[in-house]
Amino acid sequence: MRNFNNLTEEEKEKLINDHLPLVKKVVSRFIHKVPSSIDPKDLINAGIYGLLDAAERFDESLETNFEAYAYHRIRGSVLDYLRACDWLPRSLRAKVHKMEKAYMMVEQKLGRSATEEEVANELGLSIDEFRDLLGSVSNVVMYSFEELGFGRGEERFWSKECEASLPEVAVLDGELVEIIARALDRLPEKEKLVTVLYFYEELNLKEIAEVLNLTESRVSQLRASGLLRLKVYLRKSLGIFED
Repeated sequence: MRNFNNLTEEEKEKLINDHLPLVKKVVSRFIHKVPSSIDPKDLINAGIYGLLDAAERFDESLETNFEAYAYHRIRGSVLDYLRACDWLPRSLRAKVHKMEKAYMMVEQKLGRSATEEEVANELGLSIDEFRDLLGSVSNVVMYSFEELGFGRGEERFWSKECEASLPEVAVLDGELVEIIARALDRLPEKEKLVTVLYFYEELNLKEIAEVLNLTESRVSQLRASGLLRLKVYLRKSLGIFED
């Protein structure tokens, strides 16, 4: 593929039209996770921006195809747009922060991964109340990863093979990939499996529920719990702390 800056206007338009299904595929994964105030057309426009950014940056010498490269750029652009909208209610952000702190406190005290019951006790909740809370903040937890300030979109979950084939190595270097791998290994088995199926295999919650023979709401809770643990571990490993 020729450098985007060297394409004619007709070629640029063809590039967008040819890859519009890819943009829509990425956007479709967000439609049901954001409030109705977010216009799907705006998400598509953000995705197209990511597509054009991918076209400008793509290096044919890399051992990866353009579609695979563009997918992550599109996804990152959509997530950047959602972050800029700041659509997450402050009350939910506060709940996530309180839960994150609870995971950190319990795991520091015990020196191991905390059980749901132990974190629930730290928060003064019953296990049912705690799981209901996990479900209510599940999507907020996922997007709050952007606030860590590294990578774009969900590039932080790429495998070593994908990372090595792309020019973002200055951001996602081998050390960071190793940190992520260690963080995943620390997760309880079900949370790890849900995280891998969601981010690496790109299954949706319903598909994961079918694979694991769980309810979709339980999968949502496990995803939230796993991501909260990951966020705590990544903050500690990267030296990123909150007040």
